[in-house]
Amino acid sequence: MVTEIKSDTIDCTDGRSSLLEAVRGLPPESFDLPNVVGEWSVRDCLSHLVGWDCWALRALERSFDGFPVGPFPSEREINEAAPGDWRDKPITDLLSMLRRVRDEMAEHLSQLTDDERNTPRLLIDDVTLSANALVDSLVEHDMEHAAQIRSWRKTQGV
Repeated sequence: MVTEIKSDTIDCTDGRSSLLEAVRGLPPESFDLPNVVGEWSVRDCLSHLVGWDCWALRALERSFDGFPVGPFPSEREINEAAPGDWRDKPITDLLSMLRRVRDEMAEHLSQLTDDERNTPRLLIDDVTLSANALVDSLVEHDMEHAAQIRSWRKTQGV
């Protein structure tokens, strides 16, 4: 089965816009309530996404500068590190970082040709991905957590 490559630079920022829409209007104190995604709060979930984006941005930068991509932390290490990095920072800073890191990624991607974005060059844990495949997975990640946050908001009435 061949997977269709669907990413372009617009997808990169559109997925993030959907996520940010899911938290728009959320009262500041609600960002730290537990059990939104598993035991995580909205802040933990958003921090987790920042962690993945920072990792992906570094991978793209290294790959297209001709440097090796790895080694990288495990999925578990990324998931555990990012929430702690943002636990004590203002929520406005976290929301700004969510937009900024994805805009930087889109900027890097926009400098690549279609062929460069479609060519599998990122070796990650014995899997070689194209830049588009990586972005597709990040967009799907945003959409997954946006849906979880929306569902939580609905059940909590926030």
